[in-house]
Amino acid sequence: MSTTPLEITIEAPCPPAPLSGWRRLLVDWLLVSGTTVLCQVLGVIGSLALRVCLSPAQMGVWQGLKLVLANGNYANLGISKGAAREYTIALGRGTEAEAQRGLNMALTVNTLSSGLFGLALVGSGIGLACYGGGAWGSAWAWGLIALGCMAVVQRYLTFQITLLRCKQDFVITSQLSVLEALLTVSVATLGAWWWGLPGLYLGTLIVLVASVVFVHVRGAVPLAWAWAFGEIRRLTAIGCPILLVGVVSTLFRTLDRWMILGYLPDREFQLGCYSLALLVTGQLYGLGNILSIVVAPRLGEHFGRDGDRRQAAALTARSSELQAAVLALPAALAIVAVPPLLGTLLPDYRPGLAPMLWQIPGILALGLALLPGQYLISVDRQKWSLAAIVLATGVSAGACHVALVTGFGLIGVAAASSLSYVVYLLLAAAPVWWELNTGARLRCLAMHGLALGPALLAALGLEALRPSDPGQWSIATAKVLAVLLAWGLSLAAGWQLGGWREAIQSPRHRPA
Repeated sequence: MSTTPLEITIEAPCPPAPLSGWRRLLVDWLLVSGTTVLCQVLGVIGSLALRVCLSPAQMGVWQGLKLVLANGNYANLGISKGAAREYTIALGRGTEAEAQRGLNMALTVNTLSSGLFGLALVGSGIGLACYGGGAWGSAWAWGLIALGCMAVVQRYLTFQITLLRCKQDFVITSQLSVLEALLTVSVATLGAWWWGLPGLYLGTLIVLVASVVFVHVRGAVPLAWAWAFGEIRRLTAIGCPILLVGVVSTLFRTLDRWMILGYLPDREFQLGCYSLALLVTGQLYGLGNILSIVVAPRLGEHFGRDGDRRQAAALTARSSELQAAVLALPAALAIVAVPPLLGTLLPDYRPGLAPMLWQIPGILALGLALLPGQYLISVDRQKWSLAAIVLATGVSAGACHVALVTGFGLIGVAAASSLSYVVYLLLAAAPVWWELNTGARLRCLAMHGLALGPALLAALGLEALRPSDPGQWSIATAKVLAVLLAWGLSLAAGWQLGGWREAIQSPRHRPA
């Protein structure tokens, strides 16, 4: 009697990949990256032009008004965030038609809540105009009235952009970003040149209206008014923790500016100088947000199809390798190239250069925390995300308070903010770390070290040996070349050792 030996085939686990494949993700990322870099160049030009048109105190007023307008996105009690999350999950399950009703209700609540927020801003501006508010009271009053007009338009535009990203329609959102940047540089800057702050207010409103028109012409997600209290309550329960995370995140990222306004006697001037540091670190954070924008809907889609937190965590960790490689170069270049450049172009703003150097490590950590934050939302762990951001905000408040009352000024505020950003990264990434196996953890540490270490160590070492001074272009050029060489070598090594070439060459298509 013959027997057939039992054959057992053991397949190696497939590395985590988005449902549409790494190649499609890379294409979307390059599209968003290219347009974002272009927009950031235009944004830097516009920011520099505004600082030519406006005094540091006027820029301080504008920075404060933008903080107020940012809070308008949180007036809807979280229903839009809940509806968007459900929409992303539904896309992974192939049941997007079921999520349309929730999107319609989110539109209704968004419009009503942003309208009330706008009326409150207008009323505050009128009250400030009637009763006064210091040397810059008139500028603040007219600014609040202008923000009231912008609130409804901005909320609708932001919701449409969120839905287009959920659908991974990055062509339209990229085109919109370029349009907004071009209009801001031309219309808003010309308004500031001709009429100062009132012209800037009017120009910004024109940019928002033109952006809404563009979205509708190119293919906005169809929405209609709807109301059903039970469904609104369900979506609000889903979105409220996400909303709270967003509210605290906004406070967390802007707490340094609020404390400068609250603690320092010459607050408008100090915040205007500090805005130079924000100009640079804001661009770095924007670059970190590029990959987060592209990966976030894929995390929700992946989890919606499989319901596996471990796979979503592994996808988050591997995507973060790309993010670290991208952020390392601009962060290192900012250390060696920005001080001599901006110190020459904007001598009145030089007090903001030293805080910028202290903020760069922290903003790099904050950029790396974006993907873990998206993971927590995708797998319904919003409470952990909220706890992490609340704890980090407490660290920021305490450290900034100590820095300001002990006389460390803007440098102390920047260092305190950086410390809190690192704390937040550690807290947000902890759930991802727990879901990884030992091999994935070792890979994560090795690849992030390889991506970040060489360029940043080169930049910090060169700056320590020879600090940058305005006008020393030959030294700055040599530093830039050294940083580029270190980053290029680390990128090439990571591309080969990390298996990225094979991942990109072997696309994984969405299952039928």
